[in-house]
Amino acid sequence: MTARRFGWTLLILVSCAGGLPLPERTRHARESYLAVPYPPPAGLAETVPPEPEREGAVWVDGEWAYQGNTYVWQRGGWVYPPPGARYAPWRALYQKHGRLMLAPGTWYDEAGNPIPRPDVVMPARTPPNEVTAETQSGR
Repeated sequence: MTARRFGWTLLILVSCAGGLPLPERTRHARESYLAVPYPPPAGLAETVPPEPEREGAVWVDGEWAYQGNTYVWQRGGWVYPPPGARYAPWRALYQKHGRLMLAPGTWYDEAGNPIPRPDVVMPARTPPNEVTAETQSGR
């Protein structure tokens, strides 16, 4: 391997090794799952803004939320998790008989009870494109 190729390989490996600080994770309570008639669209691409200067911020990805009879995009962003809180990211699953169930991203306290979402201190940006406007619903 040439020195130049080795340099590019090393650069790629180093740049892929880093990651965003994520909240402590947990599983959804069984009651969190709701029946939905169809799966959500593919997630929108989001641009991650710089991490806040105050320590302790974690990144939460954006997600599709089922509201009424359509999906609505909820942006991700940097948040400061409540003390002792854990996060269960959104999850879709099919039951054996074919029903689709969806659990939205939810924060839980130490006892496993759902708690309000922390405020987003620095939201993601959704790059504009010609295919999906950021205000477009999932239908």
